Order: sequence, then C-alpha cells, then structure tokens
Amino acid sequence: MNLKKYPYLVDPWSYASSKLGFERAFEIIAGDEHVVKLALKRVNLALEGGLPDEISASTEEEVFSFWLSLLSLKVASSVYLLNRIVDAEVERAARFLEGEDDLISVARALGIRVEGKSISFPWVVVKGKVTYRVLDIAVPVGDFLRYASSSRLEELRLVNNFVKGGYVFLERRRLVKLLVEASRRFILESLRVVEAPETPVFERLVEEVRELEVREASGLREELLPECIKQIISRSLARKLSDEEVYVLLSFLSSVGAPREYVSSLIARMGLADEGKAVVIAESLAKIKGYTPFKCEELKAKGICDCEEDLVKEYISRVRRHQGRRRA
Repeated sequence: MNLKKYPYLVDPWSYASSKLGFERAFEIIAGDEHVVKLALKRVNLALEGGLPDEISASTEEEVFSFWLSLLSLKVASSVYLLNRIVDAEVERAARFLEGEDDLISVARALGIRVEGKSISFPWVVVKGKVTYRVLDIAVPVGDFLRYASSSRLEELRLVNNFVKGGYVFLERRRLVKLLVEASRRFILESLRVVEAPETPVFERLVEEVRELEVREASGLREELLPECIKQIISRSLARKLSDEEVYVLLSFLSSVGAPREYVSSLIARMGLADEGKAVVIAESLAKIKGYTPFKCEELKAKGICDCEEDLVKEYISRVRRHQGRRRA
C-alpha cells in the first residue's frame, strides 16, 4: 500500500511505533519542528488552492504531516477549516485513485469487500451486432450503500447500478468514485478515534490553525476589534498618526488577515497614500509574514494605548467567542 498517496490508511500511533521501535513514538514525532511545519504548510496549501501531489519526498513525513494537520484542527475545534482541509485531502487522493493500478487493495484497506465476480449483458446493437457490457468488480450491497448512500452522485445511486445476487457490479470508473466517497468518510471516522499528541510544538500548531480559522472564516469584524485598535483608527480621523501608531495598526490588520480592500480604504482614508498607492501597499502587506504589533508593555510605555493581552490573541478570542454563541 502506497501510504505516500493515501496517508489516511494508517494509524499514526501504530505507524510511528513501527518506525521508531517503541510505544508513544508519535509524541516524539509531534515534537519535531520540521514535521509540524510541514503540517502547517499542508493546511496553508489546501486553503490557498489545493494540495500538490507531493508535500514531502519522505513517506513518513507525508503520513505524519497529514495526521498532525488534521489533529490540530480537531483539537482547535475548527470545524470550518477541518471540512475544507478534508475536502482538499480527498481531492488529492482522488487524483491518485484515478491512475491507481491496485484499486482492490485500496478498497479493502478502506473496509470495502471487493470480489472479482464478472457479469455481462447486452448493451447496444449496431447494424444487427450485439455489443455486451462487462462489469468485473463486485461489491456487496451493504458495503456499497455504506458509502454511496450519502453521495450526491447519480452514478452512485443504487437504482442506477446493476445489482444481482447481493452484489453491486461496477466498472472501474464507478469504483473510483465509490472509493473517493469512502475515503472522505474513512478520514472523518478515523479522526474521531485517533488520539492527539501533547507536546509544546503541537500546541503551537493548534494555536496557529485557530488564527487561520479566524482569518479564513471571518475576514474582519470591526465590532470585535480590540479597544486599542479602535482608538488608533478613531485618532486617525482627527490627526495624523505617529509612525509607531501606523505600524501597530497595519501590522495588526496584516496579522489577522484583514481584507485588502478594507486595508487600502483605511490607508487612503488616513491620508497615508492616495487610492492607487493604497491598493499597492495593501497587496504588499498581505504577502508579509511575521510582523506583529508591539506587546502590551511597549504599547503602554509608548503611550499608544492600554491593553491587557496580545492584540492579535485578544481579537481571535473575541471572534471565537462570537462564533461559539452563533453556533449555540
């Protein structure tokens, strides 16, 4: 089984123990900065437009980055992001399944019993000659319905398939579609029972995906902005901001993933640049990573504003509380 293509087919704890030779080895893997960075990279790539066929040249890193990315989203309770990342992982697997030489082994790894039974029946008549259609993949009806019943694909409706003797007979193309549906369910069911590791490095990954959730799902909620940021914006309407105030404001907006249109409009409104240049500045800020507002102690010392905690964390906490109340 090619786990590099289908990393979800193995339990990360068992796999880590088999590779390192001792129990709880996955905890060691979850403390590896390089592997955890690959997990975050996996999430970002999925959000930016889809996963490539290869995340790492190493099968082990493919498996562990896959599981750490999903487990971090599980621990963060990021349902919105989790669904998006699972969709991206399933799309990646689908590309491999379309060219897979051993679909039977993949099916069995997913818990689908597949037998080599064959059936043929008249299909079309051309100039008096009957052409027969041959279906040589047989799946028990129960196994088929377990994954196909929730699918919206017409091709996977039982009524649109050939059923005989308790089996659904399929061609290769439909088996691939069934395995894609099965992969999604298999990932989600496995994720429910796989234990998340507990290491400081993994916990940092959880915090980072929580920040991503806020950026991706919420854009910018002005009513939830920290008071410090609201004060700076309010000041900008009455006077020219100091360089340090501008830095705090723009670095904050960049850190929380504020929409470029909002940032460019604010820059122009504050008189920092005309509308054309403001758009360019906003686009540049969106590409910059690692710039963060001053810490609270520095903000107080510089007389910019009073605050009790990191501005970005405060905003993320407010958004998550707001989302929690909406779900409730």
